[in-house]
Amino acid sequence: MQRTAALITFLLLVQVSYAEPDRAQTQAAMENYFAGEVRGGYVLVGMGTTGLLSGGLLYGLQKDSDLARGMSYPLLGFGLAHVAAGIFVTVSSNKRVDEFGDQIASDPQTFVTAERGRMKGVSMQFTVLEIVEVVLIAGGITTAVLARRADRRQLEGIGYGVALEAALTLGFDIVAGRRAHGYRGDLAGLDVSTALDPAGRPLVMVTHSGAF
Repeated sequence: MQRTAALITFLLLVQVSYAEPDRAQTQAAMENYFAGEVRGGYVLVGMGTTGLLSGGLLYGLQKDSDLARGMSYPLLGFGLAHVAAGIFVTVSSNKRVDEFGDQIASDPQTFVTAERGRMKGVSMQFTVLEIVEVVLIAGGITTAVLARRADRRQLEGIGYGVALEAALTLGFDIVAGRRAHGYRGDLAGLDVSTALDPAGRPLVMVTHSGAF
């Protein structure tokens, strides 16, 4: 008589010690990321200051040039935005280091779980920004070319200025996006328990199968 093959699976819920992420590794990953963000804030301020100075010079010293006058407007606009963004990034990053440090000290698992979700959103924001910046580059160049054909020098200058500033911002965001991606990789490498029993205690699932 041929034996009938059967598969039996036993799920054993076994209580284990809580698998928290290593506090030192979590703290180091967080501090390393935000140190990069602070440097990025300084870079933004530098970019903005350069844009403001360049725009001011073009506006003030090239009064007879419609092309220079037009180009000065986006340089001044983007410059102001970059300075404001740089200050915000620097201040908020330093503040988050202190806040997140306290969270890691008290509950590293909760921090890592929340930070993974937050950084996923940050990465999505960079993707959207980069798409917008590519569109601005293309739009600026197109505007400049069409304005040149129509002999509208000021509009041509605006197109060049928008394309230039959008290209610089795109380069910055690509670097910042890669830094965020690296931080997400660090967070993904931290050990976080995900299986809990109804009482909130961590569990491990053991599966056994056999054939008879």
